[in-house]
Amino acid sequence: MKTITKTLITISALSLLLAGCGEAKKDAKSEKKVSTIEEIQKVKGKPARVVKANIVKLTDVRAFSGTIEGSQQTTATAKLGDPIAKINVKVGSKVKKDQVLAKFVFTGDNTSYQQAKANIELSEKTLARTKEVQAKGGVSQQDVDQLETKLNVDKMNLETARRATLVLAPSSGTVTEVKYKVGEVPGVGGAMFTIANLDKVILKLNVTSSEIGFFKKGAKATIELNGEKLQGEVSLIPLAANPITRFFPVEVTFKNKNRKLLPGMYLTTKIDAREVTGVTVPVEAIVYSNGVNSVWIVDKEGKAKRKIVQLGVQTKTDIQIKDGLNEGDIVMVEGQNRMNDGDKVLIVE
Repeated sequence: MKTITKTLITISALSLLLAGCGEAKKDAKSEKKVSTIEEIQKVKGKPARVVKANIVKLTDVRAFSGTIEGSQQTTATAKLGDPIAKINVKVGSKVKKDQVLAKFVFTGDNTSYQQAKANIELSEKTLARTKEVQAKGGVSQQDVDQLETKLNVDKMNLETARRATLVLAPSSGTVTEVKYKVGEVPGVGGAMFTIANLDKVILKLNVTSSEIGFFKKGAKATIELNGEKLQGEVSLIPLAANPITRFFPVEVTFKNKNRKLLPGMYLTTKIDAREVTGVTVPVEAIVYSNGVNSVWIVDKEGKAKRKIVQLGVQTKTDIQIKDGLNEGDIVMVEGQNRMNDGDKVLIVE
């Protein structure tokens, strides 16, 4: 009995000892696995994702800001220095050419209208009497012709005087601005109303001498407004800069049937300035450090190599490499920040 008991104790002790040795071996293997990551990278290489540099056509998109104006925009001005008696329109009113927008109070400054009416009445009476005398052979046809010419001149003077007492729409369109109220005095030549065609609007840009070369007539333009993209095109490129501002006043035209673009809005548009073709890589391939742009490539031996590059046109996803990279080069887009020159590279999908 004692012999059996000793045997059982011995077996149990051996089992515990073997179990402990097994756990120790597992721990040792784990520690060895953790400590050899760098060794594995030396053997297999540092992981990196790569792409091939290709020749691609990119659109150079540039942003410019300016103010919206109505197309065919005109201004109605005052011909008299009298108070305003009545205003017939408001902002948003649609008007036709020569429609009466406002009237002036009758004062001594606009008596020319009354004088013109009186002259017409006198000319009409004189002409009628002269024709009666002509019928009896008392005057020549030349005398009658002269009186008829005078009557026509008087009528033109009346129309001129009538227009002076009224403010008429210089063109058809929509009233976009009313600058005065009833009773106010705009003064001779004062701008009273702005009228524009809002079915099409113009974004006016002030462009510098260094940027005017990017513009081409018909180039596409985009405005983002309240989450919606509105399309237009470059419609006017001046041949000379404004002598005062030294800017080139470029115009971009947008269709505006829904009246979402209103005069006075200050907006930014993106212009498709030009298209370039060259070696292109994803923007995430570029590493910027100490004022220098570079990319990391995988050479023919599978090792990392840093190359300084000169950048060109950039889009949201891609960038042109003007110098420093060749078509077909294998370029890292992920993992390049862990690389040193000469490191072995493990390319991963």
